[in-house]
Amino acid sequence: MIKIIDNFFEDILFKNIKNHVTTKLFFTPRYFEGREHTVKNYYGSRFLFSNDKNLLDTFIKQTETKFKIKINKVNHDCGIDIRNLENFIPHDDVESAKINILVMLKGPTAVTNGTVFYTDGELDIHVGFKENRAIMFPSNKVHSNHASNIPNLKRYTATLFIEDYEE
Repeated sequence: MIKIIDNFFEDILFKNIKNHVTTKLFFTPRYFEGREHTVKNYYGSRFLFSNDKNLLDTFIKQTETKFKIKINKVNHDCGIDIRNLENFIPHDDVESAKINILVMLKGPTAVTNGTVFYTDGELDIHVGFKENRAIMFPSNKVHSNHASNIPNLKRYTATLFIEDYEE
């Protein structure tokens, strides 16, 4: 089950969120959990939603409205990422989460900076990057940012790791 929604936020709200994310937040470097802190395992930088409850509440409310679910619990590691797009790093996410919501916030519209999904170890589905696009998918679905050959290409995305919800 992978669901995609374009125009996740209304235009004015999206503009305000994008401005807030790109000018007001403090990001810290992140590496894939349990892996050596090397360039190969560098995830990007993350701002945790736990540092801005109003921003988290905005994303939860919009997710509930757009995907027609009721969120009962999110994981503490939810946040906004500035992502390094130099490598494919297939992974699944937080074990305690059932579904993920990935919201594309800032970056060039392109297939070469979107998100790819794998089935049985093979690349299967590709969703191109488009600002204000949201993707809902199972947390155990192996995925990766799409690697780009454009030097220093970065993108901003938000991720909710949803541990409990109702449809």
